[in-house]
Amino acid sequence: MVELVAEGALAAISPVGAELLRLRIGGRELIWPGDPASWPRSAPVLFPFCGWLNGSEFRHQGEVYRSGVHGFGSHAAFEVAQHDAGFATFTLHDTPETREIFPFAFHLVVSVRLRPDGLDYAFTVTNQGDAPLPCALGFHPGFRWPFAGGEKSGHRLRFSDVEKPEATRTVPDGLFTDEKVPLPLDGHELDIAAALRERDSIVMLDAASRQIDFTAPDGSRIQIETDGFPHWVFWSLPGADYLCIEGWTGQGDPVGYAGEIMDKPGMTILGSGELSHHAFSIRFHPA
Repeated sequence: MVELVAEGALAAISPVGAELLRLRIGGRELIWPGDPASWPRSAPVLFPFCGWLNGSEFRHQGEVYRSGVHGFGSHAAFEVAQHDAGFATFTLHDTPETREIFPFAFHLVVSVRLRPDGLDYAFTVTNQGDAPLPCALGFHPGFRWPFAGGEKSGHRLRFSDVEKPEATRTVPDGLFTDEKVPLPLDGHELDIAAALRERDSIVMLDAASRQIDFTAPDGSRIQIETDGFPHWVFWSLPGADYLCIEGWTGQGDPVGYAGEIMDKPGMTILGSGELSHHAFSIRFHPA
């Protein structure tokens, strides 16, 4: 476990998946601690896929490779490359073992900086091979819900920009359709409890907003700002006391998709030596 401290704030990150397991700001625990009865994770990093693959497999140059949801990054052993009181860097690169399930060269760097009022995640993906690298990246933090007392129904999501009151429809196995479903979104504000009442996830592809405020009934809020993550995903199992507010660069397979991984919708294709940068920040504002 890697612990960070900054003027009373505390974070704990596991080298397995570079996963944030704890974030305490102003004496308040914000991150879901995990529970095998509902969701045993807290804040995994998703790589090299976001979402489900059709049949849990992908194709590359005629070969078929098996992969679970989101790929292998969330349970891979990262190296702790740097660690001081308020900052840590974790790295993951291809190995003979990863090449058996994902036949590409890559280097993923995850940097985490704790601040008195929140936390900054920075991600860099680099293609270290000669062939193109297809990949997607996501950050999947689960926040306690409610995080400041009161009823879950009293919490709202407020978007920085006006969003369309619709989401992409997914089927029960997580695959994507071209259809849209309505959201109870009033300009900037979403009643998240109402929106999740009849579904466990909401996918907003190519959203306008790069900032969301998760606001409690007492006025305290968790502010999330992203860079390089064009899609938002919100997820919570029925009755569970967490809300995942996720940034994705990619998406799950379309229903029935059986094409090559290079042609999969939502994949970033990095040429030899190319890299991509992404950021996800969390700030807590008390009432």
